[in-house]
Amino acid sequence: MQKKIFAVLLFLAATIFSFGSVVEKVRFNEYPPQMVFDLSEDAPVYSTDYDEYNRLLFLDIGNNSSAKDKNTRNGLPKYIEKVQRVDYGTSSGYFVTLNKNIFHKVSLRKNPNRVVVDFSKNAQNKQYTVVIDPGHGGKDPGAVGIGGTKEKDIALAVGKYLRDELKKDFNVVMTRDSDEFITLTNRSKISNGIGADLFISVHINSAENSKLSGMEIFYFSKKSSPYAERIAEFENSVGAKYGEDANSIVQIMGQIAYNKNQEKSIKLAEGLNRDLSARMRMKDRGIHGANFAVLRGISSPGILIELGFIRNPEDHRKMTNRTNQKIMAQKIAEHVRKYFY
Repeated sequence: MQKKIFAVLLFLAATIFSFGSVVEKVRFNEYPPQMVFDLSEDAPVYSTDYDEYNRLLFLDIGNNSSAKDKNTRNGLPKYIEKVQRVDYGTSSGYFVTLNKNIFHKVSLRKNPNRVVVDFSKNAQNKQYTVVIDPGHGGKDPGAVGIGGTKEKDIALAVGKYLRDELKKDFNVVMTRDSDEFITLTNRSKISNGIGADLFISVHINSAENSKLSGMEIFYFSKKSSPYAERIAEFENSVGAKYGEDANSIVQIMGQIAYNKNQEKSIKLAEGLNRDLSARMRMKDRGIHGANFAVLRGISSPGILIELGFIRNPEDHRKMTNRTNQKIMAQKIAEHVRKYFY
């Protein structure tokens, strides 16, 4: 309690300063998780402090003339326990109690002026950030294989093992870490919102012919072979099935960035698919360029891994085995480290 009182006194002392900006609106973004304070066009100034013992974030951002509710609605219950606003006459203080094991970063953004609090379940203190994107989830099972095995479950299991392998060396953010549905658009937004350095999407292949087997990796390309185009069409159709137009996801990279990201993605994909298939004694089906919506919408290099065919008995046996899932994650992590270092 003494720590809390001391922190509050420090924060209240800071409010004697005059702030030119006015908070016009407080809003929440789900992907990436952010609390955003939209400011007036006046000089944007703010002050912040954090009481780690009580998980209490303090923000002083000037007079809030439009929001009179002292209990600002909590739009991010997964990250925030409680939000309160207190008027000091010349300024407004926001008291944001974070949930346990939640990290935050406060920054000032311009054009338009706003103060943004980014939330994460991972400490953002390493040099590079990797986004892991387990495909499908929630109401979208993905491909369904032998015995009713769902693509979404294998992708999430491997994604979690990969997260555990990488988090020692990188900032790691998952587009989903539970069985929830995330749109293709929001998967891209998560990656772009945190300025990811690499995006890895994990999927499982499927075909009517149960004899088809092996691994393959895709990178974003505006041109693709007929085969790669069919695979991309299948994955992109998930959006339409659940009310999202995948065609609305535009390529945000200019030509120079597109060429550079493609080159980096190909370099990672080539060595990884070769070594991963050899380690798992699975067929190497090569790497392919394709117009995947989830890769089209990101601003960093990225790959989409098809770990095997869910209807092929041998591939299915290997991919559903926990030991093999860990080995797959270890091999992917090994090549991610080579990619950066």
